[in-house]
Amino acid sequence: MNSYAFTLASSQIECAGCGVGRIRGVDCPDCGHRPQAWEIDALGLARRQAAHRAQALLTRSDTPLPAAPSDTAESLHADLFARVEEWTSAFLKAAAATTRAATQEAQDLEAAVHEFAELISLVQGADDRRPLRALVNAERELVGELASMTRAYLAVLVAATPLQAQKHGEAAQRHLDRAAEVARRAGDIAKTLNALTCERDVAQIQAGLLIRALEAYEVPDLLALDKAGRDELHQLTSSRGVDGSGLLFAVNRVLAESLFDGEQFRDVLRRAYTVFRSRPDVLRQLAANPLFESDFQQATWELFDGSMEAVHAVDNAVHSRQTGRALLGIASSLVEGPGQVIATVLLLTSGVKTAAYTNLRNENATKLVSTVQREPTLHGLLDGLDNDLRTGRAHALVRYEEESAVIERKSGTRIVAWPDVVDGVFQGYESIYACQVALLQALGELGFTGFGIGGLWRTLGMPAPQMTTILLQAMNCHDVTITAEMKRWRIEARTDGDTSLPTLIAMLTPYLPDDVDKLDFRAHQNGQTHTLAGPLALFREFSASTDDEDARMMAFLRLRLTWTYDDDPWLSTDVLRRWTAIQGAHVLEAEPAAAIARLRSLRDLATLAGDDALVWALSGVIRHKRLGSSSDARAELSQLEAWCVLSAALPEWW
Repeated sequence: MNSYAFTLASSQIECAGCGVGRIRGVDCPDCGHRPQAWEIDALGLARRQAAHRAQALLTRSDTPLPAAPSDTAESLHADLFARVEEWTSAFLKAAAATTRAATQEAQDLEAAVHEFAELISLVQGADDRRPLRALVNAERELVGELASMTRAYLAVLVAATPLQAQKHGEAAQRHLDRAAEVARRAGDIAKTLNALTCERDVAQIQAGLLIRALEAYEVPDLLALDKAGRDELHQLTSSRGVDGSGLLFAVNRVLAESLFDGEQFRDVLRRAYTVFRSRPDVLRQLAANPLFESDFQQATWELFDGSMEAVHAVDNAVHSRQTGRALLGIASSLVEGPGQVIATVLLLTSGVKTAAYTNLRNENATKLVSTVQREPTLHGLLDGLDNDLRTGRAHALVRYEEESAVIERKSGTRIVAWPDVVDGVFQGYESIYACQVALLQALGELGFTGFGIGGLWRTLGMPAPQMTTILLQAMNCHDVTITAEMKRWRIEARTDGDTSLPTLIAMLTPYLPDDVDKLDFRAHQNGQTHTLAGPLALFREFSASTDDEDARMMAFLRLRLTWTYDDDPWLSTDVLRRWTAIQGAHVLEAEPAAAIARLRSLRDLATLAGDDALVWALSGVIRHKRLGSSSDARAELSQLEAWCVLSAALPEWW
């Protein structure tokens, strides 16, 4: 950020107390002698008078509010950043010129402050309902920092001493620096908001969100994004979730901080996660029910289809009634789709309901949602799901007026302004997305990874190769070609980053179709070409493995045994023997039961590798651990000891 410096000129006089030169009208900093009544610094006085007039303008409460532009996001906010940039330059120039205390410069300062007062009124009076809430809040934070900067610079102009002026100037610079940071964040929100509201291609929306998430977290690839997201999840829920949890959270956080209320999204996620994890046995039983997973998928599809229908209707509406009907259609989909499913899970895991899921799934959606909304311990988790709008739409009890929806209910007529309908719909999305992220995290921790998302992209109208291409492009891959041959995919791509080929596949695997069994990935990177190929089953096993380092290493080695790197085994015999021998030597010091269990798992690994010599050696070590000196396993122990010092690098993660 640029730094600004003013030169404040002051008239000096010889101090009558000590004879040292000092500023007119100011106590002597050397001897403390007070100035005489006749001492006047004309230049400083004029400067302070101009600054005082500007301060009065800034604090006036009757600054006229400019005429509000039309209600589109573009017309309301598009030129704000340009106006702020122009105003900042004009104000700083006028403030610097005011140090000369000329009449024209003083008028320029007052004009700049008056314009800023109008900007403040415009932003403070802007509609902060969703989907513009995040943007308006950021803009208000921006003008707040600029207002503090303005006050500080005006304080510089009225400062009685150079030291006071310096302190105010430093404070002004801090506010200016913070304003620059907020402006960048507000610009990102505006950019994301514009893309999400204007783009109709689902693939491009997903690609944009991934790229925006990478930018927001300042990470190079999806693996780093997942880690950063999991770190933030841990701060929020005291749990890092499982692989993939961070990626899901990061993308939804970007969405929430652009279209929704970011703080509310995080609060709902945190509280919902606590509820879902409060009864793990109930959640585990629920997840094991095929009907529940099917309902979860259907609910997601219902919301997607309803949203796409609404977008199509709004884009082609010739009357506001049609737009209103589309909005109420989304409100209905929120309740009848994911709202019903999420409400059921909340009621079961909180203990409010104890009936079998097969019974609850047949209950009325509005009844289940209302029960959650009335329950004190669940209050606020499903805000935005409006049963009146859903029921009114379903039973033709709504009149679509120019400014509002008029709903006829038994308890009386309810009038909802269209901006409030829009705000409620987006709040409903906010609640559902937060609860879904929390639920998927809780399910993943119970071993149900990838729950309910099998074939999701295909169902949402995106062929799997298209989504895979988007993911690879988000990982700095270009010129991506995918050849699908029955259950085998061949991918070729050029990569610009330093992400290794195995890491690319590890990040990609959770999102590949379940029916793809084998993968050949050919990568052109840093002037070299390498191919990694093999079955995906063990890659998926590794991705789903626990945080236990030993278990992950075993899964990793099993994976490497079944894949080839440039047509050679990815894990050589010598590397496997050395690593296994070292593990076997360490485990000999353990208790017999634990040692034998560990040695058997190592022998299973050797069997998978087809290494008969290693199987023989480990069998002897197991016999030795069981029988001691009577085991006659000297040859096997000697061989294992020799393998411990093989000249082979131990396996690294990648």
